[in-house]
Amino acid sequence: MEVLHAATRHVFTSMQQVDRFEGQTREDNIAMRRTFLKCGWVKEAHYREGWPVEGGEPLASVAYAILRRDWETGRTTTFVWEDLVL
Repeated sequence: MEVLHAATRHVFTSMQQVDRFEGQTREDNIAMRRTFLKCGWVKEAHYREGWPVEGGEPLASVAYAILRRDWETGRTTTFVWEDLVL
């Protein structure tokens, strides 16, 4: 968790033009997914079968991001996942 906090701090303090920082991990990397959430990052995408696995079936790739304003304020901006109704 300390590494992700440090990386986020580094990006937002040394790169003033950056307003959004994102990362991805495999769906089965529960520790990293929890770390993203504990650090204030928001899940923004779940790419089905998006992560190739040598010798196995592909796994989902899960994307998380944090906005500069969320990092600065300590508040998490969320959104509605299913915003389109058929």
